[in-house]
Amino acid sequence: MSDPNAPVLDWPLATGERGREVWYGLVGPRDGSRAFWYRYTLLSTAGGRREGRVWAALTDGENSRFVSRSFPLGVVHRRDDPFALEVGDADTGGELTSSSAWGALPEEGVSWDLEHDPDEYVFTPLRSQTLTALLGALVDAGSHWSRNESVLTSGTVTVGDHTVAFDEAPGHQGHTVGTYPPERWRWVQCNGFEDPALSLEALDLDGTLSVLFRRGDEVYPLNRLVHVLRNNRTLRDDVGHWRFRASGEGVELTATVRADPAHWQPVAYCAPDETLRYNAHCSVSDVTLTYEVADEGPVTVESPAGRAEWVGSEPPISGEYRPAWD
Repeated sequence: MSDPNAPVLDWPLATGERGREVWYGLVGPRDGSRAFWYRYTLLSTAGGRREGRVWAALTDGENSRFVSRSFPLGVVHRRDDPFALEVGDADTGGELTSSSAWGALPEEGVSWDLEHDPDEYVFTPLRSQTLTALLGALVDAGSHWSRNESVLTSGTVTVGDHTVAFDEAPGHQGHTVGTYPPERWRWVQCNGFEDPALSLEALDLDGTLSVLFRRGDEVYPLNRLVHVLRNNRTLRDDVGHWRFRASGEGVELTATVRADPAHWQPVAYCAPDETLRYNAHCSVSDVTLTYEVADEGPVTVESPAGRAEWVGSEPPISGEYRPAWD
């Protein structure tokens, strides 16, 4: 079986051929005091835009920073076995493997060097890969893999003369591909609970909700059609305040996600048809989770270290969305 991080599209795509492929990751301590979000994206639009791009966003009080730089596809290189993606060169750009992330944008004064042991479990919004492919073909929704759904990440991030160190901090890494993004989605991932065995991820994609709950070796993927279309429900859907419930596979849960406006990272994505998607991202969101497994009573846990985002074809919140596209 190939690594779920391996590129799906045959880059570099021809001029005018639509496609967008994204690899992203996050890391932050359990106390929610800071977080780092990185992305490596490849884009080819109907109008002829072709680029690789490296993104980095640090949320850390006065040192918070967002930077992004584009690169020609000619300096993008891939390796499939083992997986590696390189954007740029050894001095400027980034490199991602399934166990590490490196990046350096010297002009922006930002660099990072992170590593983790890969997660053996991969989460997808629909458990059936056949249905995932069919849905992508029918509605052009693309595909998503949480390649490293819950990992412990170590390394450093530097912004100017300020360096942040992470020592086995909760981390996450995923991979998304498509020719046209959905109109809207909401997403949360949190493995920053006091109990390190717990992990929660949820994706509401144009009104269909997939959920994953993990407790150590116990895995509860609520992503069959019966879950997505019937059992899982969004109860509140305000930007910055999302509440949902899910059930099946021997577990029932309710989760509430709240984002502090002080920690928003508003960013914009260019889609393959050259429309924009606006992302109100918060890497230090508050997550409250109540779950009940089998014959056990309900348990409520909280974390200030969730990662959440609200994305749409219109800006979810006011403010400047970067990078600025031509």
